[in-house]
Amino acid sequence: MDYSYLYSTRINETFDEDQADIIHILKRELQKQPKYFVQLINYYKGLPVSYPAQLVEIERDIIELDIFPQQAVVMAEQHCTFIRCKALRHDLFANVQYVNIRRRAASLRKLCYVEIMAERRNYIRLELDPYQTALIKTPDGYVRGQLSELAINGACVKVDQPCELEVDTELTLTFMLHGILHHNLDYNVKIEARLVGIEGDALPRYYRFIISPDKVLDRFLAQYLFMRQIEIIREIRDVTEIYINESTS
Repeated sequence: MDYSYLYSTRINETFDEDQADIIHILKRELQKQPKYFVQLINYYKGLPVSYPAQLVEIERDIIELDIFPQQAVVMAEQHCTFIRCKALRHDLFANVQYVNIRRRAASLRKLCYVEIMAERRNYIRLELDPYQTALIKTPDGYVRGQLSELAINGACVKVDQPCELEVDTELTLTFMLHGILHHNLDYNVKIEARLVGIEGDALPRYYRFIISPDKVLDRFLAQYLFMRQIEIIREIRDVTEIYINESTS
């Protein structure tokens, strides 16, 4: 899966020169502090999963890390991670060459400077499961899609049909939130939205919107997103426990 929508690259010289610089800095820090820690970051279904990781060894352009099993579970699925390190000028994006959940170990390569998108840093934007039906009201009529992601200040709608919409278009977005307040309430949302991005060269395309909920809707969205976070955390926990139990049996 392509995760480039999560970040923008920050190439200073060339990719190879930047990577050599990164490796040099990490080697220097590891020599100064044999137990040198960095922070790993993944976005699992939109939820930030971030644990410290100990830098163990650097061999050529590959770095070896001891990691938390929860991070390993996500890295094993996504085959990539972000690295945050005080010694580096930017965050890093890295490909996962090897990860072992039971041994809590990983090898990373192809390190490059990046900046995580502000919408990810500032707000939790969660993937819905299952997607919810959504209607986009445009000047030319309604477009039916599926609400795939939701945040307090934004939404993403997957559309499987041709749709002539331009960025910065103001329109109305309608969707239903199921299971608010301990699964006892469905809440119909109808809100003004502004289209800020379109992803996909072919169908389906993903339309990203900014929304500005009032206080009542803000409260319902917060409750819904809180419950969704709990579901995702439990999913990671359950998968992690399966691997740990297998390794001890």
